Amino acid sequence: MKITLNDSIPETKRPEVEELVKTFIKSPEIVWLPSRFPRYVMFIEPGPNGSAEPENGSIFESPQSGKRSLSSVTNFLEDRIKLCLSGRQ
Repeated sequence: MKITLNDSIPETKRPEVEELVKTFIKSPEIVWLPSRFPRYVMFIEPGPNGSAEPENGSIFESPQSGKRSLSSVTNFLEDRIKLCLSGRQ
């Protein structure tokens, strides 16, 4: 799974954030890029077993609903990253 992390995260915190992501996503390919969107985590592609087709025209939704949807996982990781950056893990 390719994951884009927003490069607004300080470089000193990036190894910690990458380790956090790796505890929830198996073998991710992590890319650090700037983003127009106010998000810390953006999924680029779901990987070989997922589907890349969006639902209802949204690039943040996947055909899977509930806790396994890309948007749910993204929101969960964003919350964890925010805690990590605040030092409250």
